[in-house]
Amino acid sequence: MFKKERTYYFILGGLIFIYVLAQILRPKPLNWTESYSSEDKIPYGGYLMHALLPAAFPDDEISLNQSPIFEYSDSTNPQKNWIFINKSFGIDRWETDILLSQVEQGASVFIAARTFEQAFKDSLDIGTYLNNPLLAGGSMLDEDTARVNFTNPRLKEKSGFPYYRSTTETYFFKVDSTLKVTSLGVNDEGNPNFIRVQFGEGELFLHSNPTLFTNYFVRDESGADYALKALSYLPERETIWDEYYKDVRLAGGSVVRYVVSEEHLSWAWFISLSGVLLFMVFRAKRKQRIIPTIEPPKNSSIEFARTIGSLYLEKGDHKLIADKKIRFFFDYIRSNLGLDTSEIDDELKHDIALRSGIEEIEIQGLFDLIDKISGQDDLTQKELKLLTERIDQFYNQSQR
Repeated sequence: MFKKERTYYFILGGLIFIYVLAQILRPKPLNWTESYSSEDKIPYGGYLMHALLPAAFPDDEISLNQSPIFEYSDSTNPQKNWIFINKSFGIDRWETDILLSQVEQGASVFIAARTFEQAFKDSLDIGTYLNNPLLAGGSMLDEDTARVNFTNPRLKEKSGFPYYRSTTETYFFKVDSTLKVTSLGVNDEGNPNFIRVQFGEGELFLHSNPTLFTNYFVRDESGADYALKALSYLPERETIWDEYYKDVRLAGGSVVRYVVSEEHLSWAWFISLSGVLLFMVFRAKRKQRIIPTIEPPKNSSIEFARTIGSLYLEKGDHKLIADKKIRFFFDYIRSNLGLDTSEIDDELKHDIALRSGIEEIEIQGLFDLIDKISGQDDLTQKELKLLTERIDQFYNQSQR
């Protein structure tokens, strides 16, 4: 039987090995997730954009933000640059107030996102519109070229900056009319995709096409030129690149995340977990001899009383035997029913009836017999037999 089981284990282990080997050797599919993270070198990651920041701010400190705004904001020196790039941007009321307060005191904030949500959207009354290619019978994979450009003549290119049409279709169609808004860039249809909002002593720079700042487009000279020109509106000073408010957020300091992010470590992790799982399924059964059933100790006091009684019966001392039986009877009441027999009264008899489950009238009759026999100096065999039968009857009927 063991050899048969071992054969199954070998077959199963071989199949798992073949599967793991096939997974390791197969071509790695391209990851098109829109992460915008400075750690990701995938097409829609932000690795190259982050790497270009020293060229845009050569003499200034560049740092990563991996905490909520309220933990990173500096009320004593708010004049910094913030860069947020994600497919959507939405923060709650408290965070919005903090961020706008920083801008009001002189901070410059660059946000590239297709949609703006929550309290931030409501505070500025921002609206973006996506001219979906699907509605015109096209495809999200259309490679038709669309050109975006700046409105500033010094940054503007004569023929524009070429991109896939599907990446430039989102534009701004409304912003709070009470704010001072300037269009800094447009798509090929003339709709604004890059605007500046004056807010107190600072400025908000909002861009509706975040994929233009990802690795896929920044790798080209034209794409890098466009991205750097867009960021050139930010003053040269300390700049903070945001990682916290991205949809695919890196968990800083997480050992498990680091392991699964590395290809070879992730496979080692997978194989180890598979081995542990197989062990638990097939070999982790508890192996030991059957535990014998131990019977609970028996109450031998009754048998002992009968044995002693038989010895006294042979001597013919009926009174002494009766006294012993009565004494063992009271000991049974104390040890099994948990009652104090130092004082025999109606309350004790009532408690004995309740705990033993025997009718109280029978208990009363037994104690009357015990009182009668205890007061006699001599005892006949017939009286001893009656006492013995009544006490034995009590033992048999008692529920304790």
